[in-house]
Amino acid sequence: MGTPDDTDGPHDDASPALRGWAESIETSFIEIGQSLTRKENAASYLRTLDVFERFLQGSHAQGVIDREQLTELTARVDDMRKVPGLL
Repeated sequence: MGTPDDTDGPHDDASPALRGWAESIETSFIEIGQSLTRKENAASYLRTLDVFERFLQGSHAQGVIDREQLTELTARVDDMRKVPGLL
């Protein structure tokens, strides 16, 4: 599970696409007067991703998505966890 400390510091290995996605996510937070550069907001964002990952795992357990889909979607969630550290 992610915590803001897990995402501190730059991610030099981040692709341009992931960096662009990070900026897009940050823009959506700025639109509501927030920022993922604040540890409190980053913690809430990461907790939401934890909950979403559990949702994906439950969907797999119930046969809604298959193992390949779970793996791919979980990889996307893992990428999203890098966002606060890219800002």
